[in-house]
Amino acid sequence: MSKTHYVRTAGAVLAAAAALVMVNAPMASANWSSYIASWTDGNKSRTWEDQGTYSQIQFTGCSAQYGTTKSVVVKLWHYYSILPNESLGTKTFTACFNGGTSNGEWTNVPSGTNTLQFEADKVAQGGSCCLLNVSTVSVDTSQAD
Repeated sequence: MSKTHYVRTAGAVLAAAAALVMVNAPMASANWSSYIASWTDGNKSRTWEDQGTYSQIQFTGCSAQYGTTKSVVVKLWHYYSILPNESLGTKTFTACFNGGTSNGEWTNVPSGTNTLQFEADKVAQGGSCCLLNVSTVSVDTSQAD
């Protein structure tokens, strides 16, 4: 085989490897939606990347099995993989228990790229008594809309 053939083959192998890495690279999704099933105090969401100073969390269709109080306290965390996480504060959601949508907006997200996560800090009366279910959870990092 010629030297040129080896160079072409090596180039093709490197290009294929690079394409494979791009396909399998994790996507950092800023805006997303999901649901919650049977959460109690302390359960946490997946993480997401925020590149601004704003994050919004919305819950639609909430219920708290065994709950006597129709509310959930949601805590937003600045997530660090090694250091202790930093709390960005809490919001109490109540409207989602009455057929509406509860909305929590945090405008104190540090500037730059941040990894965030929310937690069910207190479901209904709290103390791990109750199981939170939410039909739709939406996270939005754009204050413009």
